[in-house]
Amino acid sequence: MVLQTLRKGASGWIAKIFLVVLTLSFVVWGIADVFRGMGASAVASVGGTEISAQVFRQQYLDQLQRISRQAGRAITPEQARAFGLDRQVLNQMIADATLDAEAARLSLAVSDAQIAREIADNPNFRAPGAKAFDPGYFQQILRSNGLTEQRFVASEKQRQVRDQLLQSLGAGVSVPQVLLEAVNRFEGETRTVSYIRVTPAAAGTLPAPTEDALRAYFDAHKLAFRAPEYRKISVLALTPAALSAGITVTDEDAKAEYDRTIARFGKPETREVQQIVFTSAADAAAAEEKIKAGATFADIAAARGLTAKDTDLGLVAKSAILDPKIAEAAFSLADGAVSAPVEGRFGTALVHVTKIVPSAFQPFELVKPQIVAELQLDKAKRIILDMHDKVEDERASGATLQETAQKLGLKLASFDVDRSGRDPAGASVEVPGGADVISGAFAAQPGVETDTVQLPQGGGFVWYETAAITPARDRTFEEAKAAVTARYTEAETEKAVEAKAKELMDKAKAGTPLAQVSAEADIPLQIAEGLHRGRAEGPFSAESVTSVFDVKEGGFGIALGTPEPDRIVFQVTKVEIPQQMPPDTSRVTQELSRQLENDVLVQYLAAIQKELGVKINERLFAQAVGSSPAN
Repeated sequence: MVLQTLRKGASGWIAKIFLVVLTLSFVVWGIADVFRGMGASAVASVGGTEISAQVFRQQYLDQLQRISRQAGRAITPEQARAFGLDRQVLNQMIADATLDAEAARLSLAVSDAQIAREIADNPNFRAPGAKAFDPGYFQQILRSNGLTEQRFVASEKQRQVRDQLLQSLGAGVSVPQVLLEAVNRFEGETRTVSYIRVTPAAAGTLPAPTEDALRAYFDAHKLAFRAPEYRKISVLALTPAALSAGITVTDEDAKAEYDRTIARFGKPETREVQQIVFTSAADAAAAEEKIKAGATFADIAAARGLTAKDTDLGLVAKSAILDPKIAEAAFSLADGAVSAPVEGRFGTALVHVTKIVPSAFQPFELVKPQIVAELQLDKAKRIILDMHDKVEDERASGATLQETAQKLGLKLASFDVDRSGRDPAGASVEVPGGADVISGAFAAQPGVETDTVQLPQGGGFVWYETAAITPARDRTFEEAKAAVTARYTEAETEKAVEAKAKELMDKAKAGTPLAQVSAEADIPLQIAEGLHRGRAEGPFSAESVTSVFDVKEGGFGIALGTPEPDRIVFQVTKVEIPQQMPPDTSRVTQELSRQLENDVLVQYLAAIQKELGVKINERLFAQAVGSSPAN
């Protein structure tokens, strides 16, 4: 996980797209034909390169946590296997091993000097506020993630060698014109429909459900109303916010920070300033004498043929005036006063102030709490890695999370949640570490030590353990009655809307004009023009639009409405297919080119794997993902 975080997009787009397409391709092809018995330590091999069960399992769990985080809920191992995640991760690792074997055959390599330059240029290896690479901070980050410098450098070399191979294979693929034209016709086709939107109100009022109907529905759907398994999770969250509460900031430090950054707490004094620059000090002195004799600054400017554009500096703050001497003179004058000659950078000048806008800053006492909180947070970010090491030392010594928290003055929180992160009352719970912690807790038994979760963007670290398990159970009808009533009503409403929509479509198909069907049902007839494939429009979701494009011109259909359970009864009244290519096809050409490059790369990889031979240990694979091995 740490490598993806530290690289911050270092991998090329070719590698990323290739591996995604490769994974999908393997899912389509299947890999059952390469499952064979192997040794006891490797889950798979490509030629002479083996993939250990331990490394595969760690990568599989990392990917499961990332997907859970993206989904915003914990994905169970059973769900992951149903989605094919276990096969996808293994296929990607097989692809990586294949690339490594081919790169070795071609003698591709990356120098130590190149890797060193890239690490030194990586801003993630700079301490907070630093502008240069910090070797000590780099080592600290690696230690906190269980890495050595040698392992990290070796991994970076391996990744860059793979990128070299992929980029050399995918370059220069051109898109055939006939393919461009076919894609243009497909993407550019539009349809116009007349439609009736059938809502629950249009379907009529449903009778109140009887007790017998609710009980029958409950008995038929008991599984949907089961109380899920809950786990009590003890969580030690080491975050800047958690550490900052125990950090002391003196009034002197807060005041110094206020003075240093005062500009963000208001507006500085500004002045409307004019200046006349003279070519000689004598001319400036002569002009000063004229002003003392009664002439105005404007008179002097006019006599020299200068306009306001030539003399006005505008309403400016002191820091906005480039010449320090002119700035000092301008902000020492009274309103309307003219300065004595000033020896500036560009000559001798007279300075005139025509308006003064006083400064307006929030007083220190008002913003002090904000400044203190910011300084506490800043200090917490600087010490968090040191505190991380202290926690790890305590864990290594055998201390429990509770003992560690007490000794280091940290807070140990407890959460009782199901797999989706909800408590027994059904409320969503904010667990530090989110889906990573929840999925990990549901994969562990009480008393078993779990892996540390590193929060993204330097957010800190989370240690957790499963404290107790409350098994799933069947709820009684009385417990679930409110939920049963809601579900039953939703289901009956959907049936009624669906039946009404089918009734209206059947009338239209029988020959009654859709406008007449609409009028008789007292539902307005509407028109949607210019519908495109894959684009939601009004009540038409992307899925609904797909239904529209499945019907021929003049035909009828029913599509899901937005929101559900609405249904849309529609008639396709017009189909338009573009006859000419658009003037700019760069976007489509670029996308097709990428897809063709990926096809070439997939075929190349398949050929290498056929030559090297791919084997998978079925028994170890099943054990690594937590399922029973196939018989």
